[in-house]
Amino acid sequence: MHASAFRYRPPVYPVAAAALEIGKVAISVRLSFDGALYACRRPPGVVERMEADALDLLSKGLFVSGIDTPVATVTGAAGHRFIQESAVFEPPDRWIYRGLCGIGASRNGLTLTGMVGYRLEVRAGWARRAGECGPPASAAEWCEFFGAQLASIGGVVLRRSSVLSPGTPP
Repeated sequence: MHASAFRYRPPVYPVAAAALEIGKVAISVRLSFDGALYACRRPPGVVERMEADALDLLSKGLFVSGIDTPVATVTGAAGHRFIQESAVFEPPDRWIYRGLCGIGASRNGLTLTGMVGYRLEVRAGWARRAGECGPPASAAEWCEFFGAQLASIGGVVLRRSSVLSPGTPP
């Protein structure tokens, strides 16, 4: 049986995301990858379709918890292994978690393997109903203003958010 193989570069823009409001706080979570994976398809297929399938497989079952802590936990149903390396507050409204993600996933004849970098952005701000509240000036204020709401979220399911290049099937 023949196979087609190629290096798959996930898009640098967010692959998966979620947005929600809890109380007077609006929260968005975005996950992006950086690097290249080895992709193999049996039987061979059209490269554009394989890219769409790879993106679907890469974004399958992504779940984030602990977004109120310095070590957010990211898991994926497709065999992702996330290892966080850093967490940095970027004033006035976001924490950026970075690390590595090992991927070994297969579905419908497509196999993805390799190691990529990941960037998880957790943004919190005042929702419209909060009125005229100023942004936090430091990580401590951010935690004081939004920590209780973030802690009340057990976890967030991320959905595929990226748009493929024009002409690529969904």
